[in-house]
Amino acid sequence: MKKDIKILIVSAVIFVVLIIISMFLSDLTISANLLFLGVIALTVPYTVYKFIEFKKVKAYEKEFPNFLRDMAESQRAGLTLVQALKTVEKSDYGILTSEISKINKQLSWNVPIEKVFKKFTERMSASKVIVRSLMVIGQANRSGGNIEDTMDALANNIESLRDVQAEKSSMLNQQVIMMYAIFFIFVGITIAMVKFLVPMIQTQDLGSTFGAQNFNSNPCSVCIDSTDPSCFGCTVFATVSSAFGFGDQSNPAAYYKSLFLTMIVIQGLFTGLIAGQISSDSITAGAKHSMIMLFSGFALFIVVAKLGFV
Repeated sequence: MKKDIKILIVSAVIFVVLIIISMFLSDLTISANLLFLGVIALTVPYTVYKFIEFKKVKAYEKEFPNFLRDMAESQRAGLTLVQALKTVEKSDYGILTSEISKINKQLSWNVPIEKVFKKFTERMSASKVIVRSLMVIGQANRSGGNIEDTMDALANNIESLRDVQAEKSSMLNQQVIMMYAIFFIFVGITIAMVKFLVPMIQTQDLGSTFGAQNFNSNPCSVCIDSTDPSCFGCTVFATVSSAFGFGDQSNPAAYYKSLFLTMIVIQGLFTGLIAGQISSDSITAGAKHSMIMLFSGFALFIVVAKLGFV
């Protein structure tokens, strides 16, 4: 079983256990906090692991062209593919060095070179660049072609792709910065709305001001103590309000604080993922941006609320 699947299963078990415990507690605040911790346990470990794996793959791809060039030079000196692999093991390729050592250990056990390359390809399955390169090398080795020239060409192509990607990322960094700016402007607007708009909509004469009758400043007031499935959203907001001490469910200010906090969390999560897709062509790379936006926006709103500014 893959490590990411194991992490996901363990996180899911922790999440389910916390949910079950919260169901047997009479204190809604503690139950809500356990639910919040459960969501963190379900999402954060897997997200962090995938981001670490993403950075590891990028490190492999950075060193792989140097490995290919050294292999090509060794073969031009008259060494076979197996002998070249043993020679380059002495060089430093950063994180890739341990993988080359594994290859040579398998070769020392008389494992066929085709099987060794197959195992190496499986370990590098997260990198399409390396997998495709190994497939080309394997085909060249079987066909008896000029494998050293093939390796040089692959190394040049990988570095060209990396340079293009780096140039693209540099150009798109302005867009990522703009997305951060938009997110924090959004957080500022939500705080301003809670600070100034919520007191306005609670005034008794708002209905007459806008020509409306029976204006309800708390849309969730009809869902208090209701089991109607249509009140699920209000139940979520009531749970958030209870967890972070925003006030009673019947209080309009508590409803709007919970609503805007939920919006900030959702906005931070998906804006970060989009930022990663824009800058690195990978949603996984956006995990870093999501965590920064989500937790900074969340912390800012909670601090402002606890200090009584809203």
